Amino acid sequence: MVALLAIASVLYGVARYYSPSLILYVVEQSLAQKAPAGTSLVLLHERLRALLSTAPDQNAKMERLLQISQYLEKVQYLTREELDELVAVEKTGRLSPAL
Repeated sequence: MVALLAIASVLYGVARYYSPSLILYVVEQSLAQKAPAGTSLVLLHERLRALLSTAPDQNAKMERLLQISQYLEKVQYLTREELDELVAVEKTGRLSPAL
């Protein structure tokens, strides 16, 4: 019984540690799939990283990724304007508002 609890605890810890990376990967892939034709995936990746780097803490990053994910669920394809809005960073360095 103790071994099962130890294994469960380790699995929980690993899942908790890697879940932000997994969420980021899923959002990046969704953005890439729904981005307009001709969008540079490298530039898209850099813009998303820049957006997330302005977040004050991990919770703010996860909140922004959740907002992007929820928006992406509602659309088949993004226009250039929608994509720019999703990954825009305000000049003040703060996160831009969600669509």
